Amino acid sequence: MKTTVDIDERKLRNVMRLAGARTRKAAVDYALECTERMEKLRRVLEHPLPDEEYRGAVAEEYNLSDLREKDTPGRRHVDD
Repeated sequence: MKTTVDIDERKLRNVMRLAGARTRKAAVDYALECTERMEKLRRVLEHPLPDEEYRGAVAEEYNLSDLREKDTPGRRHVDD
């Protein structure tokens, strides 16, 4: 959709540089996507789900510490 908008050139150049956007359109699309993502995250963080909603979300036998230890380079695994 084509729209005429008065955009601050300094801000647009900064977004293009930071995002590595080659065109003005790409920079505006990037800024819109980031803003949408940020607002969704803000809303989730403002209204977190109650603890009951998380119960059962991860299998009880799942152990992140064990997985990290197995993936540590140079470590000899007990089951090797």
